[in-house]
Amino acid sequence: MTIPFLDLKSINAQYRQDLVDAATRVIDSGWYIQGTELKAFESEFAEYCVSKHCIGVANGLDALTLTLRAWKELGKLKEGDEVIVPANTYIASILAITENRLKPVLVEPDEQTYNLCPTKTAKAITSNTKAILAVHLYGQLAPMPELMTLADQHDLLVLEDSAQAHGAAINGKKLVVGVMPQASVLPW
Repeated sequence: MTIPFLDLKSINAQYRQDLVDAATRVIDSGWYIQGTELKAFESEFAEYCVSKHCIGVANGLDALTLTLRAWKELGKLKEGDEVIVPANTYIASILAITENRLKPVLVEPDEQTYNLCPTKTAKAITSNTKAILAVHLYGQLAPMPELMTLADQHDLLVLEDSAQAHGAAINGKKLVVGVMPQASVLPW
């Protein structure tokens, strides 16, 4: 007996022509980096996220790395500062932190949601903690209101890895990802 696990072909069938058309426009334009297609995507995605800005980069790791690096350049972080991150995150979260010579502090996730737990996060904060990297998983948002309260109490930066949270909702209400923290990364 064969049990289909994930049939991407049937999932993407409804989008096939749109994807072919978009790829054709890019190929025909000769602009594989930057160009009008990227600018149009950035504009449309910023509008979808109710955000002033959207900057397209190669992947989520680059986006996380560049955001942390920008904060270092702005003097908001320095080498050796601690960044709290969920222990069950994808390796890109850790690599972005260590690439910037920051120290990842792994916090066990909430047993129900697998996202950061505010109580466990609070216990992990030290005088060296300068940021929280909240990673939304499985279409569920981390408890951002609670994490932002915690961040405000301790003067911490907050970065969202929203790769799995495009259009996600919390308590049945669509929460605009990226509105509360200082930065949000939404790899596409």
